[in-house]
Amino acid sequence: MSDESGLLVCVGGFDLCPPGWLSLSERDEADARIRAGDDFPFEDNVVEVMACRDAITSMPRQSRIRFLLECRRVLRPGGLLSLPATGPAGITDAAIDGNTDIAMLGLEPVDTVPGAAGRRAALAALDAGGERGVTREYTKRDRLVVGDPLVSVVIPAYNPRFFAAALDSALAQTYANIEIVVCDDSDGGEIEAMARARAAYREVRYLRNEVRLQPRGNFIKCFERARGEFVKFLCDDDLLAPNCVETLLDTFRRAPGVTLATSHRQRIDEHGNRLADQPATMPIVADNTLIAGYTLANMMVMAGLNVIGEPSTALFRKADLLDQAPHYFRFNGEYGRAIIDMVTWAALLVKGDAVYLTESLSAFRVHAAQGQRVPATMQRSIASIRGLQAVWLDLGLFEKVPPHLVLAKPYPAPAGADWQLQPVCSPFAVRRAGSLRNFV
Repeated sequence: MSDESGLLVCVGGFDLCPPGWLSLSERDEADARIRAGDDFPFEDNVVEVMACRDAITSMPRQSRIRFLLECRRVLRPGGLLSLPATGPAGITDAAIDGNTDIAMLGLEPVDTVPGAAGRRAALAALDAGGERGVTREYTKRDRLVVGDPLVSVVIPAYNPRFFAAALDSALAQTYANIEIVVCDDSDGGEIEAMARARAAYREVRYLRNEVRLQPRGNFIKCFERARGEFVKFLCDDDLLAPNCVETLLDTFRRAPGVTLATSHRQRIDEHGNRLADQPATMPIVADNTLIAGYTLANMMVMAGLNVIGEPSTALFRKADLLDQAPHYFRFNGEYGRAIIDMVTWAALLVKGDAVYLTESLSAFRVHAAQGQRVPATMQRSIASIRGLQAVWLDLGLFEKVPPHLVLAKPYPAPAGADWQLQPVCSPFAVRRAGSLRNFV
């Protein structure tokens, strides 16, 4: 345990709560009375050990999702969450497979996180009372960024027309510790020639696909070949601002609970000329903002609008998607054909928070050869958005915070800043989200 020990909390009506522990339950004698679905009366990252009784195993899935989100919010990095090992599949042996709500929400088995096992000693007082059966312990990973981690800028390449400009924008990054990985899914040799010609300026790891993988397969190959702690996708027709990687990475230093950093992106045409914002690219908030991840995902999904950005826009940790192996880029069973970005953002945002920066750190190119303009692709995208909305509604998180609002703090957040409900800026997104909520 640390020198400044955090709270020790019993949840669910232990008959005997040892000295030094706080009790949370519906009982009158509890230190704090809560009902299923209530937020915990604690600030972020203050609980060292939380032990839960069997009540969680009988919760409906939606209540259990909210409960686990609150556990993760209040748990310290490296803290211990002890859950009963009996009950529905979401809490029992299936948890080992990583395909459960526990893994989806960013909680990990204690044995996978260095240093967390030491908290088990604090549970001895509870175990001595004989009230607890078989349990499993989980923790929240310490996300503090140390030093200058390697960032993989990965380019799933196919169309050579704008590839040189995209690669040059990666080569021009001000952040030094990056690797550039190009996975070439094209039939010709133009992309390879351009990549090898620029290798003298900065190392470019070029990989040609022996057979065409198609967009999703190429994205997966790029992700699997990335060696960095952080991953930055760059589509072969988009551009990164020179300070893109450096600025987005800095948000993970200043806000360690972040699982996704994104920014405004500038629409450009085939000649690089700026285009006006469309509803999806309008700023989400007026100022740089730290946003509770699930509330940002809620707004995006309920509006059916990718307000977070295309793959080139965001930065995230590779480790936060490894529980999806080998079928990456999905969310709660939805694979998101033609919306790889949206399902990936949803998966990352239920594991932690987001930072949105108002500076334009990437450019999204609009041109006639884009796959998104093909009618069949557009139809797949619409169907996939409906599928994503269906699995999101199944979680019940749309009821926790209305989709026209997000829980937010200023970024960088002052010490002790509280989460505040804040309306999103895009009136179009608000109308879209509201229409789905009314339908539900």
